[in-house]
Amino acid sequence: MVWLVVIVIALVVIGSVMWLKPSARDQRLAVLRLDAIKRGLQVSQFTFKPDSAKNGVRDPVMATSYTLLNPAARGKGELVYRVAGQSGWDTEGLPEGCSWHDKGSAADAAKITAALAMLTDDVLLLEVFTNRVTLMAAEHKTATAENYEAVLKALLPA
Repeated sequence: MVWLVVIVIALVVIGSVMWLKPSARDQRLAVLRLDAIKRGLQVSQFTFKPDSAKNGVRDPVMATSYTLLNPAARGKGELVYRVAGQSGWDTEGLPEGCSWHDKGSAADAAKITAALAMLTDDVLLLEVFTNRVTLMAAEHKTATAENYEAVLKALLPA
């Protein structure tokens, strides 16, 4: 009977330790985010609530955002355009599955299409301000911080 109690206690301790251990996905995301920080990107959790009546984008986006700042630009920065990775009313010039939340120009659409062709991940939200670019991606297994950085640099306003 004593052995049974010892075995149960050992299983409880081992189970508790295993429960606290990060999953393979959590470990992969931690490596991805740390690599992004080492590359000079700002990484944070962000929730974006779209204006559904304005553009037809319905679902709020809650994900990790990767932001690249323009060191030459100072101040708060003004929004240039915003693209959601959801279907909406205005998809003019954008890749499949993306829609304008705050519309940019045809040149912006061409720039976005070229930059997103380099991305090996799904875009949830893309915001371009005069002083920074923010990308919220799905963080699939194929995602790399190097790839995120390349896309952000391609979209950063001069």
